[in-house]
Amino acid sequence: MSDSTIYSHTTPLNKKYVYISGDEEGLKLKRTFKREMVLSYFFDYNKTGKKIATTLIGSDDKIIWKEFLKYDSNDNLIKKLKYDPSKATNPEMMVNYENTYKMTWAEIYNYDSTGTILERKELYNNYILSVTTFNIDSSKIAKKKSEYFDPSIIFQTTYFHNLKKQINHEISVDRFGKSLGSKTFEYDFMGRIVKSKTYNESGLIDHTLNTTYDDDNLKIYYHYSDSLLKSIPIKEVILNDLNNKYIKIKLEGNEKILEKEVYYYDKKNRISKIKIYDMVRKEKDNIGEIPIMLHTYEYD
Repeated sequence: MSDSTIYSHTTPLNKKYVYISGDEEGLKLKRTFKREMVLSYFFDYNKTGKKIATTLIGSDDKIIWKEFLKYDSNDNLIKKLKYDPSKATNPEMMVNYENTYKMTWAEIYNYDSTGTILERKELYNNYILSVTTFNIDSSKIAKKKSEYFDPSIIFQTTYFHNLKKQINHEISVDRFGKSLGSKTFEYDFMGRIVKSKTYNESGLIDHTLNTTYDDDNLKIYYHYSDSLLKSIPIKEVILNDLNNKYIKIKLEGNEKILEKEVYYYDKKNRISKIKIYDMVRKEKDNIGEIPIMLHTYEYD
């Protein structure tokens, strides 16, 4: 994924098109309309092509948040951490090396005389965001005693994997280490997620998301089931011949369509535009035509 920018267009939609005559006669979208930058995303990748960091920058060129992805030696995702750099101001947590470089994340360990871990510090961009301390039990085994999270942390998610290296469990906590909930995942023989269970901060199941793949008709169905095992359709996806998302329909139960998205692709199989049809606004405002939001994508 390349760096991307979200713009707010200040020109009315009906003035963004011009009529073109000739072989490609019809209305064409102008490329010179006024726009204002709202948000920009910047991405960093490791040597194997895995995304390791995302930075969100606002219209005032200030960083809103940074998100780091951490992998183990087998390139399995094991942690995601998001924090607000403007709040990372504790001088005691800043680490400066003489030959400093752009470091995404690192760990510092303190050991006792026997080589047993007593403390682990996690650094992101040369700033310590978490500290874990350990006690040594009677068997001389280190067990976690406490964790400190810097106030700049928004949340962090830890991932666990099955023998097939698929994520089967994730746990999220806030900056105080308080649980934000967790999820478990089940897969089919093709490695596709078929069920995910979401648990609340108390460890009680909140809902289950079931995914059904209709490979013959290139459709995917998503539906929730609650504690009463009542199935509630929430989304349907129709794929094109290349197995790309073509139409996504958001549902409220079996009858009501909330929103419809139609995806278009360029010759390189990249998304060129998305048309979003707001079915709720049509009904709420009692208007004849369906309001449409258009997202266009341009690539260097």
